[in-house]
Amino acid sequence: MHIPARWPALAVLGFLTLASASGEKPAQADLDHIREELGVNSFTAPSIQLVLQELNALKPIPFDKAWRDLPDAVPQDRARLALSAGAVIADGFLAVTAEKQSRIEPVGRTLLKLAKGLGVAEQVNKHSRSILEKAARQQWDDIRGELVRTQADVEAALLGLKDEEIAHLVALGGWLRGLEMTCSIVNENYTPERARRLIQPELMDYFLDRVGTLNPNFKKTKLAAVLEKNLKEIKRLTTKPVDNPIEPDEVKQIRTLVREINGLIAGGEE
Repeated sequence: MHIPARWPALAVLGFLTLASASGEKPAQADLDHIREELGVNSFTAPSIQLVLQELNALKPIPFDKAWRDLPDAVPQDRARLALSAGAVIADGFLAVTAEKQSRIEPVGRTLLKLAKGLGVAEQVNKHSRSILEKAARQQWDDIRGELVRTQADVEAALLGLKDEEIAHLVALGGWLRGLEMTCSIVNENYTPERARRLIQPELMDYFLDRVGTLNPNFKKTKLAAVLEKNLKEIKRLTTKPVDNPIEPDEVKQIRTLVREINGLIAGGEE
């Protein structure tokens, strides 16, 4: 069974928005301890290279089918900000993988607005400028390299992270948007092998467990209720024996379920 730690890595740049003010990197032993303490693992912060590899494996990508209009509203609560940031970062990875220069700047602007909401616009702006400059020159390999090199910054950023829930929500937002993209890509060019990329039981269990520990106030919202309900249904649809692929109609069902969640995140509906 193919079980990569895939789409949470789309949110890995989001941790840059949580960088500590000091900017000083710790010793590896201290970093390992903090990672364990914050619940950071291969699901929440894997190598960015995994994301690029997985997107490349799904080529050709029908960009117009996978793209969405970027959200205009900036959520007022921190949970939605984190989910939205992860989702927009996923949009950025799609644009880079598809080499769509015209979409890079809008993603950067949207992410910067979310970063301002989180109070960390300065850290995001520094990295955005570099990526925009490279995109203007269509230096796609350099952009990918830039993304990979941010891994060290992500590690340092986690030192300043005092809220474990935000880390998980950024990762979850990226994974949800990534899952929607994957469904659209697979639906457009279905094969059983491509559909197997939707079978991620360990990730489903991981995120369902995280949803169960969210802030009680957030859990009272419509978004939280739909999130938990739809994730359970997605898990049911993707719980398959090794030799049984996800069928085309099930790919569409999964996309509908995850689109409902992402629509609530983007729309800010309570």
